[in-house]
Amino acid sequence: MKPFKVTDLPKSINYQMTQIPSDNAKVSGSPDKTPFNRREAAEVHYLITRFASVKRLKLKKSLVKVAEVIHSDLPEEANTQIEALKWLQANWNKY
Repeated sequence: MKPFKVTDLPKSINYQMTQIPSDNAKVSGSPDKTPFNRREAAEVHYLITRFASVKRLKLKKSLVKVAEVIHSDLPEEANTQIEALKWLQANWNKY
């Protein structure tokens, strides 16, 4: 499978495309208490690839589904990367 890129995110979701350096804490290392912006393409992409690694998701359509779930169902209370990732892990089986 080809690597999942930011440009593979669903076009139906209007993401901000701010340039974030690859060494920025928002998109590097392990998920942490860094604030999570679900409207920022680079941050959503980072969270999707981390979640896909944990769940061993490989199909592009599965990764797109994660983006759609983040957009439509991730609670507003999930304000950090850790909270968002934990919520996805706890709720993924519903989707």
